[in-house]
Amino acid sequence: MILSLETSTAASSAAVVAASGTVRGESRQSGDPLQSRRLLEGVHAALGEAGASLADVSTVVCGLGPGAFTGLRIGVATARALAQAAGVEVGGVPTLEALARGLAAGEAGASATMFVPLVDGRRNEVFAAVYRRAAHGAQPSGWPALELEAPLAVVRADELTAFLSDRPGAVVGGDGAVLYADLLPPGVVRDRAVAAPTAVMVARTWLAGSSHATAGFARTLPIYGRGPDAVPRRGAGAA
Repeated sequence: MILSLETSTAASSAAVVAASGTVRGESRQSGDPLQSRRLLEGVHAALGEAGASLADVSTVVCGLGPGAFTGLRIGVATARALAQAAGVEVGGVPTLEALARGLAAGEAGASATMFVPLVDGRRNEVFAAVYRRAAHGAQPSGWPALELEAPLAVVRADELTAFLSDRPGAVVGGDGAVLYADLLPPGVVRDRAVAAPTAVMVARTWLAGSSHATAGFARTLPIYGRGPDAVPRRGAGAA
């Protein structure tokens, strides 16, 4: 089984997911996810629901971000510590990819081909990327197969409408889409059921064999979304 953590937004979560992608246990928290104590409580709750212990876990994975700086540091550090304690592999996947796959698997994305996950980046900005449904369909785990069309970018709120207007028919979601709902152009579809990335999305993205996944303690590091990790939106100035 996989133990998964997602802490990039105010809706942190932990999940225990089988190799088939079936959810065995899940715990979600909202408000202040940045306390490591609360995250560990969520881990114990998810394991308890699954009727499992850390000894039953084969891999610990986490969402790497971008998102809240402190949340990412706590999430990655906790995943590394739990994996070390259990003597198992640790890894991670980009949070935006996990969120995009969640959008593609949702009802709103069933017939869509383009997906734009939006994560609140504070500073009146969002982290965004653009994904397209791959021609070869679903992955072995049943999770949608996606291809990265436009990489991680920092988009100012006052440029979000223009950014999305270039992508009619796209399905958007995430806390950035909730925060800036009034700036979403008519040409896109907001999936109201996908308001944040979750640990289940992270686990299933890992199982789908994401080409952007990391594995090992040395490579599993936060993606902060600014500086060298991000491509500035045209005209946005310094990120």
